[in-house]
Amino acid sequence: MVQALLQAGLRAPSADNRHTLRFAWRGDTLQMLSTDAPSWAGLPHRRLLAHMAYGAVLENLRLRSLELGLALHEQVFPDAAQPHRIAELQWTATSQRADPLSAHIETRHTNRRFYQRARLTAATLDRLSEAALHIPGTQLRWLDAPAQRGAALHAIRLDETERFKQRELHHELFSAVRFDVGWKGSADAGLPPAALEVEAPMRAPFAAMRHWRLMRIASWLGLHHALGMRAGYLPAALSPHIGLVLAEEGPGDVPGAALNAGRAMQRVWLAAQAQGLALQPLAAATVLLAQEPLGQWVRPVVQARIGASLQLAAPESTGHKPCLLFRIGRASAPTVTTCRTSPRLDAY
Repeated sequence: MVQALLQAGLRAPSADNRHTLRFAWRGDTLQMLSTDAPSWAGLPHRRLLAHMAYGAVLENLRLRSLELGLALHEQVFPDAAQPHRIAELQWTATSQRADPLSAHIETRHTNRRFYQRARLTAATLDRLSEAALHIPGTQLRWLDAPAQRGAALHAIRLDETERFKQRELHHELFSAVRFDVGWKGSADAGLPPAALEVEAPMRAPFAAMRHWRLMRIASWLGLHHALGMRAGYLPAALSPHIGLVLAEEGPGDVPGAALNAGRAMQRVWLAAQAQGLALQPLAAATVLLAQEPLGQWVRPVVQARIGASLQLAAPESTGHKPCLLFRIGRASAPTVTTCRTSPRLDAY
């Protein structure tokens, strides 16, 4: 049963389709341990991405546990001196009703196609917002007002353009793509090219752009602007709705905010799946804000512009941190969906 629970947990979304965690028994307590913590000091944006993914895993575990008649009891961040210890988990029997969202854990997926322009009904948006309200300290904002939507689109255009222009960002972007599986296959780690929904005539040029020398020449010609527009701005601008998940910040509580944001986003995503909707997270804007603007990572001027745009997109959000933008609507099924590796369960 534990293996089945953990398999459901790992069906949660993660950056680049890679979960950086393992599970280990310690007495009658199951430890959830990060395998990526050593990188966080120099690359704080990886901590943000990791903790949002861990939050989604915990929410999947909670939902599947209820489905099996179990209550999940968790202590998150049990030891501040050991940041790799994300949570301690125990289970007890319960008569609490299962949450219908658990039925969609296995079918949830990212859809990077262009979405239909038709807007969703107010009732549909309300149901999605209600899904997020189950996580204390989080908010879901629909950026439908022209000023807020324009600010979000500006941030998306800036972040995607920067990812093609700066060497380290470019490397991080393309190192996640599994060109070895071709344009038809899937993968249980990394992003298969087919999942990116690149148009057939553009596949060869896109694959060539993974070589930094060629990308640098293209940037001199200004092509990074076109790539950024296609990668993020156009899909978002042509989508009927853009959402933003925010989480309450405590003193020095960035991991807690990200963890809760991941839980809220997972619930929204499962609720969207239940209604046959397409969804794509657009994490780059908030991730670039978390980066150290050094070397060939995000430039300080771009980071400042992204931050200003997100403030305009989410006014009156004092005390809440913007954690994740996403687009949502209706679309054809994705070309491929990614797989998942089996959970790693050790002694500790």
